[in-house]
Parts: sequence; structure tokens; C-alpha cells
Amino acid sequence: MLETQLRFKSALKTRQQENGDYLFSLSLLLLLMTAFVYTPSSYAQENLSVSAKDSQATFAGVHVGMQFSGVFEKWNADIVLPPAASPEIIATFYVASAKTGDSTYDSTLPEGDWFDIENHPKSVFQSSQIVAKDKNYEVTGTLTLRGISQPVSFLLKNNHTTLTASFIIDRLSYNIGMESDPDAEWVNKEIKMTLTLQK
Repeated sequence: MLETQLRFKSALKTRQQENGDYLFSLSLLLLLMTAFVYTPSSYAQENLSVSAKDSQATFAGVHVGMQFSGVFEKWNADIVLPPAASPEIIATFYVASAKTGDSTYDSTLPEGDWFDIENHPKSVFQSSQIVAKDKNYEVTGTLTLRGISQPVSFLLKNNHTTLTASFIIDRLSYNIGMESDPDAEWVNKEIKMTLTLQK
């Protein structure tokens, strides 16, 4: 009888130990899964190709005290985000596709003093560095417009289904409107660019 009790206690202790090991392993697995779900890099789609077909690139400014805005109807971008080994963004904007819906603006923008589409039909953004910041990305790079390259930086926000960003460019630094409005008396020199990219 005593031997049976000892065997039962020993078996019970072994089972409790096994259950403890199992629960520990299960807890560790759940912890690792949770950590993966909330890791910033898991929010990102590492490789993304977007264009005007599914996403939006807009610009906005002020002319004689009144707001105006427009959209690029033709553009595309290839995006590789961290944790990829070589993250990169290359975006090409076809400036002749810039439309505001206002016939005066739309007939003026392609001219030589403004976008000069005959000599510079494309504008290109090329990233130089992309750094993960929480679930977002700090992007630095170069925007080339009218053959002039200037540094640009912005925060690319990860909104689960979209990536969004906005930044200001100084039109005068790209010689845009330098002949007709060099002092920014009519059109403000700060033009806001906004990107809404569907994943």
C-alpha cells in the first residue's frame, strides 16, 4: 500500500512538472508571437509599387491670397522599406500631368518659367536613407525638378492600409516662376506636397 502511494505521488509530481514545462513553453511562445505582432517592421510591406492608378500625389499653395491645389495624374514609385537590407524609394512624376482643375493654372504650369515640361518632363525623388521610427519611417533624399536637385526629408507614416507623407518645397530653389514672380508676391514660394500611398 505504501509503495503504491509513493508511486502515485512520484507520478503526480512528474505530471505537475511536465504541465509546468508545457505552460512555460506555451507562455514563451505566446510572448514571442506578441512581440512579433507589435514589432514596427511587421507593419510594413517590404516591397511596394504604387502609381496614380491606386494612390495620390497632390500639391497645394497660395495665389493672391487664395488657396489652390492640384494632383499629378501620372506618376509611379517603387518602395522598399526596413527591415530590408537596402531600403529605397524611387518616385517619378510626369510634370505635364499636373492638374488643378483651373484652366488658367493648368495652361500656365507647363510653360518654361514654371515646370518647363519641354526641357524637363520628369521630376524624380531618390531616397538616400530610410530609418524605421516606431512604426513609421524617417526618409531623406533628393528631389530633382527642372534639372535642379535639392535635399528633401519627411516622415512616412504607416497607417496600416496606407503610407502617407507631406513636405514643403521652395519653388524658387527650383527656379519655378523666377521670371514672372521672383519675389513670391503672387504665388507663395512654399508648395506643400502630400502623398497617400495604398499598400
